[in-house]
Amino acid sequence: MTNSILANQWWAEVYRKHFGKLWLFQAGILLLVGFLLAFSFGTNAPKVADNEPVGTRVPNGSSMWTCSMHPQIRSGDSGDCPICGMDLIPVAQSAGGMRTLTLSPESRALMSISSIPVERKYVSQEIQMVGKVDFDETKFGYISAWVPGRLDRLYVDYAGVTVKEGDHMVYIYSPELYAAQEELIQALKYQNIPQGSIRLPSVNLVATAREKLRLFGLTKEQIEEIEGQEKPSDHLTIHSPASGVVIEKLKNEGDYVKTGERIYTIADLNQVWLHLDAYESDLPWIRYGQDVTITTEAYPGEEFHGRIAFIQPVLDDKTRTVKVRVNIPNPTGKLKPQMFVHAKVQPTIAAGGRVIDPSLVGKWISPMHPEIVKDEPGLCDICHMPLVRAETLGYIAPSTAHETAPLVIPSSAALVTGRRAIVYVELPVMPAGIEAATQGLGTAIQRGDLEQIRRAFAVLEQVLDQPYEQGASIYDQELWNRYADRLTPYALAGNRANTPQEASNAFAEIEAITEQMHEEFGPVGQPTFEGREIVLGPRAGNYYLVEHGLSEGELVVTQGNFKIDAEIQIQAKPSMMTPEGGGGGGHHHGGGDQKKATTNEHAGHNMKLPAAFTNQILELIASFDRVQQSYAPGDINEVRLAFADFDRTLQRVDGNMLTGHARMQWKEFSMLLGNDAFEGQQLIQMSDAEQLLVTLKSHVRRMRSQLGVMTNMKPMIERVSVPMQFQDGLGEIWDRYLEIQYDLAKDDFAGAKEKLPELQSAVEAIDSNVLTDDAKGIWDKERANLAKLIADLQRSEDINGFRAGFKSLSEEVGVLAKTFGFGTARTVYELHCPMAFQNRGAVWYQGNDQVRNPYFGTQMLKCADSVKPLMTDQPENSGANQSHPDHSQH
Repeated sequence: MTNSILANQWWAEVYRKHFGKLWLFQAGILLLVGFLLAFSFGTNAPKVADNEPVGTRVPNGSSMWTCSMHPQIRSGDSGDCPICGMDLIPVAQSAGGMRTLTLSPESRALMSISSIPVERKYVSQEIQMVGKVDFDETKFGYISAWVPGRLDRLYVDYAGVTVKEGDHMVYIYSPELYAAQEELIQALKYQNIPQGSIRLPSVNLVATAREKLRLFGLTKEQIEEIEGQEKPSDHLTIHSPASGVVIEKLKNEGDYVKTGERIYTIADLNQVWLHLDAYESDLPWIRYGQDVTITTEAYPGEEFHGRIAFIQPVLDDKTRTVKVRVNIPNPTGKLKPQMFVHAKVQPTIAAGGRVIDPSLVGKWISPMHPEIVKDEPGLCDICHMPLVRAETLGYIAPSTAHETAPLVIPSSAALVTGRRAIVYVELPVMPAGIEAATQGLGTAIQRGDLEQIRRAFAVLEQVLDQPYEQGASIYDQELWNRYADRLTPYALAGNRANTPQEASNAFAEIEAITEQMHEEFGPVGQPTFEGREIVLGPRAGNYYLVEHGLSEGELVVTQGNFKIDAEIQIQAKPSMMTPEGGGGGGHHHGGGDQKKATTNEHAGHNMKLPAAFTNQILELIASFDRVQQSYAPGDINEVRLAFADFDRTLQRVDGNMLTGHARMQWKEFSMLLGNDAFEGQQLIQMSDAEQLLVTLKSHVRRMRSQLGVMTNMKPMIERVSVPMQFQDGLGEIWDRYLEIQYDLAKDDFAGAKEKLPELQSAVEAIDSNVLTDDAKGIWDKERANLAKLIADLQRSEDINGFRAGFKSLSEEVGVLAKTFGFGTARTVYELHCPMAFQNRGAVWYQGNDQVRNPYFGTQMLKCADSVKPLMTDQPENSGANQSHPDHSQH
């Protein structure tokens, strides 16, 4: 008892002294327990990257992982980054395609994203220039010595004096002038003598003397004054030929001058020239005859106007500018030569970068004097040259047609990478009700109740009849209308279906179309942005002209686009900084040597493309080869034509045949190749064409790699559905073919040739009336091929010629097997001999995998490097696609 009391007292004393410490210890224990519980519950929760935008959709069970610091790392499993050791995070998946990003409304607000519609409108470009006022060289007047002599008096003593036409300028003494006057006076005296008293020459001496004085620079009045005198004067007064300002005084009183020497230079300042410096980037907007607004430091607030009269054809390589000359009326004389001025031109830009000037619409303008503008054709008042239409000088008339206005975007929307740029387009929201209607339809299809299915189709019809939401852009409305038009026939067919299977078939088409809609519409309540590479035109003020890649009404991001691009890059998708995707940014953490990642986003993707799509891609590659060949002659016109053919071939490729990842890949390459084709058709110089070819080659190479289109791949054959009755008829052709193949394998030329009539009868016995129109068209083509091949074989004179014809027949039989089939009861194997026809190789077909080579016969009966089943009613054996063991018996 005593011990217990002592123990309690001791504990109370300890508790009193260490109360604070014990409380902290208990709090630490509670926190530790809390962390352990949180960790135990949190280990099963999915990890979310700290830098992932709010609202980005990450699918459950994501099969691809990446590093937030090294987005080029792609792995099929979670784990650590091989570069920095950080935990890998799931690759975010968003609606649309390779360049899309889906956000929540809160995330959009935090990123301060704003967008405006792409629009067509005329935009003005203000071109600022500086320059100096100069004399109008066409307004110079010169006072020169028309006769040699001495300058006894100069009436204008210094430069800068203003003179008028006819003012006294020079008083000159000239012996030659004195002699010429004497000649005139004497000629007049002889003119008054009667003709009978003296014999005079027939020449009119008076007229000759007058003309001589006129050529010496004397006026008519001066000549008449001399005629009234009895003796000549030894001095002559020279008058000013024009009004203006004396800008040069070249002689002094007492100087002797020779004929032609200048004494004064006079400039008319009622019109002056202005020499401006225009930068290279401004040249697309500068035109002859444009109005120019001029301001000066001397007269602030006052504007002067002139018109562009000349654009220097040569660029100054030091200043990278071009001289532009402007004619300016200067009746008040305020503009002084050598005065510095500021000038601006404000052209209005139309589609294609063409310039509009409303003041010149329908006008006629002088090609030498732009100030001469008239309403009708005629001659220039100054140079008397014929006037020309303003449109011939690079102008176009404003039109009421909406399409003549250029497609423009704000300059802030474009992330410029050269002539091309990346823009981010905000996808329109999925139309109201379409998702619920298709989901309800899918549920009804699964239940199999025909009445419920019809009601679900009726609901879908009602949704399709509704217009797009009020206030939407024309682009959004037209996009919805196109999809509604595509969906409506299947909705009607489903509503009229007589069986659940018919309804299911209609629903399958609806599902395929709505899947395409998800590429062009964003989910409700989740703003979705898609990156787009476009071809830019020139910049006009605060706008860029768009030449290719956008449509009117689409919403482009004007604020926050760099943030979107950064997030796209982190997700290792194609962006401005990483055009091919895969990231590549980030930093090196963790020390040690940086390892190069060996994984990529598409590792392990083995795409199975539809045969028709593969054939279209092969046609596109063939067109690409023709583009390369067009470069050889060095003719830019041939290159443009080849790119036009490439563009047409690209338009024929139907990406709607694809689904999933392959469809996203093709959408990306279709955009890139479309830009290449567009630029190729606009080429002007071969130097630009060479650069474009490098880009095109890169895009085609990536496309072939990602889509799995090999270099030597042959066109694939698309299977056509036909009735069993038709396949049985083809089976007869197959049986006759096998008999011929068997005879050739044992070198029996006569036996093989004897079976050709039976083969021809089997072809003629085919009943094509059971086929659809499309299938019948395909069969008619193949039947004609068979008839020609049989005829060629019948003309063979020896077994070697027959075997050459049999090679073509085998290829045709392969087409029949792959296109139509010979029925489920027949087995078809494709075999290949690499040594046939001088190592060019050839295929043939058999009903089993026991090699019997028809091209070498008994000489190398077992020669085959490939044996694979095309059609079989038995399971394929595991080695069917490998080299055949009998090949070793060569």
